[in-house]
Amino acid sequence: MSRRGRRWYASVLVKAPAIASPLPNRTQRIAGTVGVDLGIARLATLSTGIETSYPNPRHLAGAGRRLARAQRALSRTQKGSKRRAKARARVAELHHLVAERRAGTLHQITKHLAVKFETVAIEDLNVSGMTRSARGTIDQPGRNVRQKSGLNRAIMDAGFGEFRRQLAYKTIWYGSRLAVVDRFYPSSKTCSTCGAVKPKLSLTERTYRCDQCGAVIDRDQNAAINIATAAVAAPDAVPAVPVAGDRPETLNARRAHERPTLTGGQRALKREDPEGPIQSGPPRRSNPAALPQPV
Repeated sequence: MSRRGRRWYASVLVKAPAIASPLPNRTQRIAGTVGVDLGIARLATLSTGIETSYPNPRHLAGAGRRLARAQRALSRTQKGSKRRAKARARVAELHHLVAERRAGTLHQITKHLAVKFETVAIEDLNVSGMTRSARGTIDQPGRNVRQKSGLNRAIMDAGFGEFRRQLAYKTIWYGSRLAVVDRFYPSSKTCSTCGAVKPKLSLTERTYRCDQCGAVIDRDQNAAINIATAAVAAPDAVPAVPVAGDRPETLNARRAHERPTLTGGQRALKREDPEGPIQSGPPRRSNPAALPQPV
């Protein structure tokens, strides 16, 4: 049981035998591969064209005035009062509605991509790095802190991580495939026509102009085409790890010594004692009294 806003949600876990993934149907094979470039101006730009792309609804910005009004009303209440509890519930309800609308939009887009195309190619975005604060330190303060804070808020509102998570299991459900292109691939700087790579490309340049062949194309569509091309050129590169689908459950931290991480980083460790066989029941904790005490 969990509570979000004013609503309670009950989760039921059912263990079912694994079912073989369906094969791509005729419509998916004809559509082939699509490259998806995630962004702020447009939530998802497809390699098939700007007219088929998805705009960014900006759910948090749309509810900004109501949230600001509710938070100001909360700040004026007295701690421990009934009015404060009601005001806090109002703020939580507004945040819950924003989260539900965001999830609904992402579900619609990811299902459409998984059903229509045989292969969906996206970038391995480092969302935590993209949303890192630019405040800096006292000795070395950051620059354009307010602008970077607004960009971070817009990236988190778009839900790039949730977009990829939903695609990971929906492509298994509907017989398609998710291809994840390396995060260091210069998809925005590479010309989709001749393959030339620009040494520098600022974020303010929304139109890509190639210095070699003279091609002029929208920046995001150019990146989406390059992502699709990279997925076709290396179809087995960086396969996506399915999570929460109709397959067997992924291993948790207590069995994670057999499962490599997606990026090859540090593997999860078990909480049980390293010596002896694994016992059933709750994990055995270390005894704090037996640990060496500081002198």
